[in-house]
Amino acid sequence: MESGKNIKFCCILFLLILYFLVICREGRAQPLPLTVLTSEKVYQGYDQAFEDLWNVVVLDLSYQQITFNAERVSRLENLRVLNLAGNPGLNFEETFSKKYFGGLQYLQVLNLQDNNLNYLPTGSTRFPFLSMLFAGKNRISQFPESLCEAKNLSVLSLRHNKIRELPDCISKLDSLQTLDLSGNPNLDPATLFTKLNMLKNLKKLYLSECGFKDIPLEISQLQGLEMLNLAQNQLNNPPQYLFHLSGLSEINLSSNQITRLPDDIGHLERLEVFVLGKNLLQTIPPSIGLLQNLQYLDLSGNRLQSLPDSLFRLKGLKELNLSNNQLEKLSHLIGEIESLQALNLAGNKLKNLPFELEYCKELVYLNVTGNSFTADEKTAIRQKFVNVQIVF
Repeated sequence: MESGKNIKFCCILFLLILYFLVICREGRAQPLPLTVLTSEKVYQGYDQAFEDLWNVVVLDLSYQQITFNAERVSRLENLRVLNLAGNPGLNFEETFSKKYFGGLQYLQVLNLQDNNLNYLPTGSTRFPFLSMLFAGKNRISQFPESLCEAKNLSVLSLRHNKIRELPDCISKLDSLQTLDLSGNPNLDPATLFTKLNMLKNLKKLYLSECGFKDIPLEISQLQGLEMLNLAQNQLNNPPQYLFHLSGLSEINLSSNQITRLPDDIGHLERLEVFVLGKNLLQTIPPSIGLLQNLQYLDLSGNRLQSLPDSLFRLKGLKELNLSNNQLEKLSHLIGEIESLQALNLAGNKLKNLPFELEYCKELVYLNVTGNSFTADEKTAIRQKFVNVQIVF
């Protein structure tokens, strides 16, 4: 009788353990939110990871000059984030074989930057939960079609490679929201934007340092874009339709050769960040005053001698960079931007500041280096703005 109870107890215990293991496996087979991943302990190096195999969620092996693959990595069953940047001595085809990292099921974030890769290793794109892939600073010339099968991929960086074109299958990347192709000078903008229009959920697009001289009409179909970076290209007069991407909250056009802006900039009603530094602008169109959601405006490094009155009607502006222009005076209307927190006027031709600047009660930073202020004027400025960090 007693032995029968023991057998029954053992059977129940076995079923409970089996149930527990199934529940654990099912729970593990779900992608973890980014907020959870960023709060996890970061294990650095094989030795540290192998001492605590079960608990390793984030493994950082970057820039450790690793030249061998350790079989024990296949036991890192809970690994979600793997950073292998800066290890060009590794045999990456072997690294992502089933014997090593390729046998792991739950990897979500993978960093392969700066490894002199000519192509993405075969197994590196086959993780079912892969959501972020960073493969910049390599020598990749062809977008791997296997990557099109990464259904959960939301962030992809192929910056500073030798990519020439995107494949048609990129349309399968329904989850892709952020794409960084900066520093790929072999891209043809006409064919590029035709392919980009297939990405229906694309929100952030980085295309700096691509050597673009113009932007084709096809960009106007990317109405879902929220952030666009076209810095360090060779743009002269950006087309009107560029400023009809009504969903943009941030656009970076710095370090181009822009001589003028169309009035159409006023259509960017949701814009919060507008970066136009290091161009050849002599004037700013009055329509800039329509950007009532603007919080950060960078006009530094241009040839501005004056500013439109409408600019000072940007009631939500918090940071204004006017450094390295040719301004001889600052309008008294500056006082109307009561929300202004940081003002950079360095490298102009100013001799004094309007007293209305005192109305900017939120101001905490003021840079006026490289102007023509007398010693008395500097003293007066210090006395007026005692709670402001002033750089002379």
